[in-house]
Amino acid sequence: MEDICRTESSIEAVQNANFHVFSHEIVGLVGKNHAGKSTLMGAVTGEYPCTSGKIWIGEKEKKIFSIEQARKEGVFLIKDESSLISGFTIEDTMKLNFAFAGKEVKYSQYVKKYKNTLRLLEVSEDNATCIRNLNFHKRVLIEIAQALVCDAKLLVLDNVVSILSNTARQEMHALFRLLTHQGISLVLIESQEDVIQDFLDRLYIMRRGCVVAELSKKEMEHELIMSLIEGAAFVPRESSLHIQSRDEAHHKIMEFEQVCTDDGVTQHLTFFAYRGETLGIWNKNRHSGKAITDVLEGKTRMKSGRISVNGELYKNTLPNRVGKYELATVPEKDEMFSNMNLGENISLAALRKNAYLGVVKKEWELRYIVQKLCSQYFSDRGCRLFPNQRIPEGILAKKKVSLCRAIASGAKIIVYNNPCLKMDVREREVFIQDILRTQKEEITQVIISSQLDTLYSVCNRILQLDEGRIVKEIENNYI
Repeated sequence: MEDICRTESSIEAVQNANFHVFSHEIVGLVGKNHAGKSTLMGAVTGEYPCTSGKIWIGEKEKKIFSIEQARKEGVFLIKDESSLISGFTIEDTMKLNFAFAGKEVKYSQYVKKYKNTLRLLEVSEDNATCIRNLNFHKRVLIEIAQALVCDAKLLVLDNVVSILSNTARQEMHALFRLLTHQGISLVLIESQEDVIQDFLDRLYIMRRGCVVAELSKKEMEHELIMSLIEGAAFVPRESSLHIQSRDEAHHKIMEFEQVCTDDGVTQHLTFFAYRGETLGIWNKNRHSGKAITDVLEGKTRMKSGRISVNGELYKNTLPNRVGKYELATVPEKDEMFSNMNLGENISLAALRKNAYLGVVKKEWELRYIVQKLCSQYFSDRGCRLFPNQRIPEGILAKKKVSLCRAIASGAKIIVYNNPCLKMDVREREVFIQDILRTQKEEITQVIISSQLDTLYSVCNRILQLDEGRIVKEIENNYI
């Protein structure tokens, strides 16, 4: 779902919200009451058709205006208030559900399928049991059975898990994993994350009608989640900087050995970067710092020495370094395609990688990459942009685009040249947070900068570069 909006009585209940679910995945959606969670998912379940925005199911764009239509697309909604008719038996309920099973399904086949499904869900009650005599857990299982026999692709459980007993949640945990193994995805909507966190692969957070964050499993920290729900500042208990000692590092991912260039700018340049670390290079002579990125980009020839990436000799004559070496540079002066919007600029970087590897990314994969990067890197106060917007002229926005393009290209090593140059204090603080975000993705970052204070706040190690060679390692007192 992209740029989903819904207006109710002139109030924007959901504003430009983006939400993605992959096959085999369990995704959570949390936020305060009236944050817009049910309304957002109502766009795809048909309960609350969206005012504007786009919905894709698989590779096809869909317009969903009703619950019945959503069910035909394989999307089923299960709420805390059961939709089952209390006076019906289990058998009556499943017979009534036959209308959604598809015209090509014969009734005898359907009966066999729903009985097998009930056994799979361990519903041991007799088919003649009345719905009113079932507890909440069993009613949920019946609704799941209804969805499965109709070939559900996505189950949306709205405020269901929190009502279940602890024993029922444990049973649901095994069931949810069974369903995901069969290719079925689930969305769990709750006001608090603690009751569903153990189930989740990813978590979305909503506040005042907006999706404000998307967190991976390793990022699901309670204090962070609560701060995002409340809109309060998050103060981590420890520094966000991941401190990686040399002994802890897996191995050297990039190494310069006695590199000298034809123009004489670098003089026996020797340094290395560990996998996953953020290495700072304090450049007292700005000209020699640029020489590093020029060598990597093939703009300057090496007279002697060698560069290795992942243990392989680096050849800077290759037209696309990301495809082979998974390395990208963020130049001092950002080069944007002015005739393209934000999303197209990022997508192009992903396509360049594919062209080298001979792989064609599908349209939905590109949309997901763009939306994820925009939600991560363009949600800061004062720099909130959407994929369909033009890139503004500001230094910060362009630098963010350059970083997103590097990530979208699949880079595992990103080399920056003076990333915060000409930024004011606020812009520098925002971009430092972007570097920390990228650090959490375990991407190796090499930051060449003439501003030592910038390096102190983000780098695991800092080397001093002077007149084309590394002269010493600087103690980082910040760490």
